[in-house]
Amino acid sequence: MNNTVTVLGSGFGLGFYVPGLLIERKLKALGIEAEIEVFETLMSDSKKKLTDDSRKAYQKNFAVALTSQKIPGDIRNSLDSAAVEQIFRQWRQEKRQHFIALSGHWVHVMDRYSETAGFPVYADLLYIDADLSPSWKNLRRLNPGYAEGYHEVSMYDPGKREILCSIDAGPQQALPASARNGRLVVHGGGWGIGTFREKFAALESAGYELDIAAYSSEEIGEAIHGRRYYMNDPEWRTWLRDSSGQYTFPPFSEVTGNRASHFPPCRHYQEGMYGVIRQASAVISKPGGGALIDSLASGTPLVLLDPFGPHEKINSDLWVELGYGIRYGEWAGTGFDREELRKLSDNLQSAAGRYPDYAASYAEQLSAAGGRS
Repeated sequence: MNNTVTVLGSGFGLGFYVPGLLIERKLKALGIEAEIEVFETLMSDSKKKLTDDSRKAYQKNFAVALTSQKIPGDIRNSLDSAAVEQIFRQWRQEKRQHFIALSGHWVHVMDRYSETAGFPVYADLLYIDADLSPSWKNLRRLNPGYAEGYHEVSMYDPGKREILCSIDAGPQQALPASARNGRLVVHGGGWGIGTFREKFAALESAGYELDIAAYSSEEIGEAIHGRRYYMNDPEWRTWLRDSSGQYTFPPFSEVTGNRASHFPPCRHYQEGMYGVIRQASAVISKPGGGALIDSLASGTPLVLLDPFGPHEKINSDLWVELGYGIRYGEWAGTGFDREELRKLSDNLQSAAGRYPDYAASYAEQLSAAGGRS
C-alpha cells in the first residue's frame, strides 16, 4: 500500500491552509512522503468566485463576517462532481490510505472515498482551534456521528487549560523579549477581517511603531509614525499551484508608496509575515487558530481583538488563561504597558519545547504501526 500522507487543507482561511503546509513539510523532513490538497480545487470556478467575493465583503464589514457564521450551509452543494471523481481515481490508483484533515469540509469527501477505496483508509481529524470552527460545526449538524471511523486530534483542551500539541513553524528559536525590536504587528488573519484597522492611532499614540498587514493596495498608507506595511500577493490563491506543481506559502513583500511592489516567492515560512512576527514584541489580531500557532511557535504574545465567532472566543480565553495573551481592552487599561508584553513573552519563552509537535508524533505513530497497510 501507499504510505504517502495526504494533508487536506482549505483556503477558507489561511489558518486551515498554512498549518497543513507546515505539517506536509515537516513530514517530508522526517522522511515521510507527504502531499497537500486544497479543498477549493474540488469547487467550480463560480463557487471559488463566491468565496473571493465573501472575503472582500468580510474585509469591509466585520459584522457581515460574523453574521455569515450563523447561516447554516451545506458545502457539498459547492463540489464539482468531475473534480471529486478525478481525485478519487488518483487516490485509488495510488492506493492512498493516510490522511490528515484540517477542515470539516473534507469529511464529506473522505466518507465517499472510504466507501469506494476497496482498502482501509485512516484519517486524523485535526482541530486547530480550541473549539469547533464553522466547517466542523456545519458538518456535525449534517452528520452528528461524522468522526466515527476516524481519529480525532485536538490541539487544545480548553477545559483543562492545556495545549496538547503544537505545529512546528521552522528551525529558528523564539527570541527573548530583550532581543525583539519593540514593534507591534497588526493584522486580520489571512482574510484581513476584524477590528484591527481601528487600533492604529491608539497604539501609535502610546509610542509604538507598527508593522501593518495590508490586504489591498488601497490600504497601503504613508510611512508616518514609523509604520511599515506588508502584503501577501493579492493575486495569489490557496488553490493555485506554482510552476513546479507545488502549493506554496503566499508570495510576500514589504510594500510602500500606496502601491504594491513585486512579490517574490515565499519558499520558507520565515520569509513571510511570520518572519516579521517573530521579531515583534506582540501581535494585535483576532484570536484565530493560525494566530495561536504563530504565537506559540515564535514566542510572540497576542493582544486579542474581537473574536470571529464562538470558537475564537474560546481561543482567546485559553491564551489569556495560559498567560500567552492579553485582551486589547485590558491592555489599553494599563496604558499599553510594555511590561505586560514582556511578562507574556517570558511565559512563552519558558514554554518553548514543552508541547509535542503534531507532525513528529504522527510520524512516530505511523512508523510504529508499519504504515498500517
